[in-house]
Amino acid sequence: MYELIYLLSPLMERKDIDAAAAKVRSFIIKDLGGQVKTADVWDKRKLGYPIKKQIFGYHAVVEFNLESDKIDELQKNLKSNSDILRFMIITRKLLKEQPLRQRRPAKPKPMVTPEIHKGEKVKIEELDRKLEELLKE
Repeated sequence: MYELIYLLSPLMERKDIDAAAAKVRSFIIKDLGGQVKTADVWDKRKLGYPIKKQIFGYHAVVEFNLESDKIDELQKNLKSNSDILRFMIITRKLLKEQPLRQRRPAKPKPMVTPEIHKGEKVKIEELDRKLEELLKE
């Protein structure tokens, strides 16, 4: 599986852009014997930097299957096409679908509570006596 990304000249009319994209697809299918999975042409966008003295361009993306020995022929054809400002072909790896991991419920955290002596009630008089002893020291 390969992905071809290319920039088309902004000086072209919309019908010419669609015709150029169709020409690239038909070259992959008819001349090279490949299979086009998806093809898309985006609107005119500003480029990050000038390419061949152009600051705008039409982006196009094609995902296709093709034998690896025919990639060089595709590159030669794209280089000879004057409407294509720049292109890049990358290899796409097919990822196996993996089930989403189930998130485990969080373990409840033990609550920290002050120790309370149950059953023992302290009288106010005892507290006052202990407080006075501590203050004398």
